[in-house]
Amino acid sequence: MRIGTYLLAFLLLGGGNAMAQKERKLDPFVEYGATVHTGDNTPLWQMSNLQGLASLDNSTYIRGGVFYHDQWGKWKVNGGLDLVAAAGFNSGIQQAYADFRYKWLGIFAGSKEMTAPLINSRLSSGELTWSGNSKPIPQIMIGIPEYLYLLPRLAIKGEISYGWFTDSNWMEDHTNLAAGGWYTKNIKYHHKEGFVRIGVPEGKWQLDFGMTLDTQFGGQMVTASGVTDLGNTLKDYFRIFIPGSAGDDKPANDALFYQGNFVGTEQIRGTYRGKEVAVSLYLDNYFEDFSAMGKQNGWDGLWGLELKFKRFRPINNIVLEYLQTTNQSGPLHGLHEPEEGPVHKTGGSDNYYNNGLYPGWAHWGMANGNPLLRSPIYNENGTLSFKYNRVKAVHLGWSGEISDEWEYMAKLTMNRTWGTHGAPTLDILENFSAYAVFQYRPAKLKTWAFHASLGLDTGDIYGDNFGFQLKVRKTF
Repeated sequence: MRIGTYLLAFLLLGGGNAMAQKERKLDPFVEYGATVHTGDNTPLWQMSNLQGLASLDNSTYIRGGVFYHDQWGKWKVNGGLDLVAAAGFNSGIQQAYADFRYKWLGIFAGSKEMTAPLINSRLSSGELTWSGNSKPIPQIMIGIPEYLYLLPRLAIKGEISYGWFTDSNWMEDHTNLAAGGWYTKNIKYHHKEGFVRIGVPEGKWQLDFGMTLDTQFGGQMVTASGVTDLGNTLKDYFRIFIPGSAGDDKPANDALFYQGNFVGTEQIRGTYRGKEVAVSLYLDNYFEDFSAMGKQNGWDGLWGLELKFKRFRPINNIVLEYLQTTNQSGPLHGLHEPEEGPVHKTGGSDNYYNNGLYPGWAHWGMANGNPLLRSPIYNENGTLSFKYNRVKAVHLGWSGEISDEWEYMAKLTMNRTWGTHGAPTLDILENFSAYAVFQYRPAKLKTWAFHASLGLDTGDIYGDNFGFQLKVRKTF
């Protein structure tokens, strides 16, 4: 824990210097956390949507860093360095980034904790492509990060980035090649998103809609028989930017379809803001090909309702969601023969989060999307696939204020799984999860926050678990 001692000393010194400045530019912090549990694993909601700072086992950590805010002429500049020393999961850099803004233009480089654009990431079960469930992915991004109003009631935003996954060593350690397991190391990452907003800022009616597209590409596929290059030249970066045929110079699976593992969502959210409550309805439609983009996947998606109460402190926010991923555009894929005649199917068996050349839509074993599709970190057979991606779930999350110093949040989740289309479970597996967290911010110690939670799982998906989690955070 020597790194933690040096880090704490650095923060204390940095904090004192920052407080002496007339204009505060540095925001140092230090945080300690610990989780203990009984049963098979750490409970679901003490494990999930925590930006990868979690472990199936008992764990403890100290993290700290400093955030920087300044104005360089016409440029707004933000940066951060956030380090973790842990027992039970991996230590290292959690965040390290620089973010530059000039009017509507944004340029970003580094690794930063990010959440979904249209979903309440604190109370939701998790957006389907990026929920904040896994460790941040380092990337270089450019675009319009905040809504830019072209007309009084019309705004747009969008970003494009390239990055890389950092979990090659983790996958190597958790894969059993001798038993037929495999993994892909040095995976590259590409992200696109674009959103439109109709309605005045904070007006009575507002409609947001858009699309995200994330891609795993490049790297080297490792099996017991050898290593296969999946395309790591400059030409491959251009191929990913505009999806198209991979060509004959790529592995068979990519040459038949598109190069890389594409995952995306079509998102829409409508909001009405009344005098006492704001009501939002939303849909997060997940796709991996054109069949789901055209909503041939039936009721699949994350369907949600959110209520925000303006003056009712005991319950100030409620999220109710229904998640379904059972259709996947049908159980069979690619009935292309005969090409002429009444039978011609171009989609189906989309096998959400899984891919033939990439271990799955995960980072450091944790699903990048919704954690109710059980993450590969739970697998005990040396494979990195999603074994239970056909799910139906109901999720409820709510929060409130007990007093000026105390607030709370709670979650209840019931989910069922049928395995995958290719490997269905013999029986329907069920799970119930409950979670309650209380946060105390004492008025006399405004720079301190104390966070304590209880978590519970019962069922066949995550096991029978009970856990206690404590976090203490100090800002300077």
